[in-house]
Amino acid sequence: MVILNYIFICFIFGTTFFAIKVGIDAGVDPIFSASLRFIVAGLIVILFFKIRKAKFPSITVIKQLVIVGFCITFGTFATLYWAEQYIPSGLAAILSAFGPIMVLLLNKYDEKSKFSSVQVLGLGASLGGVILIASPGVKGDMDFLWIIASIAVILSSLFYSFGTVYSKKTMALKSEFSPFLLNGIQMLFGGIMLLIFSLFMEQPKLTALTDISVQFSLLYLVIFGSIMGHGLYYWLVGKTNPVFPNTWLYVSPIIAMVLGTLFLGEKIQTLSIIGSFMVLFGVFLTNQNTLAEYYRKGTLFKVTHKSGGNL
Repeated sequence: MVILNYIFICFIFGTTFFAIKVGIDAGVDPIFSASLRFIVAGLIVILFFKIRKAKFPSITVIKQLVIVGFCITFGTFATLYWAEQYIPSGLAAILSAFGPIMVLLLNKYDEKSKFSSVQVLGLGASLGGVILIASPGVKGDMDFLWIIASIAVILSSLFYSFGTVYSKKTMALKSEFSPFLLNGIQMLFGGIMLLIFSLFMEQPKLTALTDISVQFSLLYLVIFGSIMGHGLYYWLVGKTNPVFPNTWLYVSPIIAMVLGTLFLGEKIQTLSIIGSFMVLFGVFLTNQNTLAEYYRKGTLFKVTHKSGGNL
């Protein structure tokens, strides 16, 4: 089940950069759009578990989820959505590939452990692959906003990485709660923060919500990007380690490249093909110990039935 869920989040998250860009290009205010995405998704998840009369976390746990929501939802997506006004979605996906490196650094610092040479080689191979994928496809004028937006995406990765390492502790200690419920609560808090920030910074236009492209973008991001994608992501964080789930950020540029070829008529360059193989090889090297452990346990493809891991 571990590897199947990993494949799912790689595909889902690999398409969210495109979906975000569709909505922004259609005229919706970026941070306002992000707030709606996470508030609606959070309310749907919480309502689902409320109907099922599931056990909800205490105030102490909710306070921890507020911190997670600030990092993973507010900090990450306020910067990412703003940045996608000024840079291509593919470039945003590529720059987000710094996330796994940040997670590994933070996780190693937190655990007071050392890097293995294989992990360093794997991260280096993946990052090199991302650069090769980007090199033939990233075009455009590098103005001041382009540079600031690129820095903002890297900053969003830092927020995401810190939130991931912190949430690992939360998920490990609160295994009696479904990770989907915990995710829904943090999304709601993060979405409210985004809405408050949007009201102060953007003065959002509600008329943009009538556009079909905006509606499609929000619907896809709520259902697939937030409820399914982030729920599975937290499940993986709880079941494995903070580094492994974040390697989707290395795979997403490949998915973006394939989508561009299929739907936008873009050509795949030789360097991009080589880079794709480097990315996949690097992901394997970085996480071979985790994969080997779950292979020995027989849980790579096995569906678990513990209450903490299911809807």
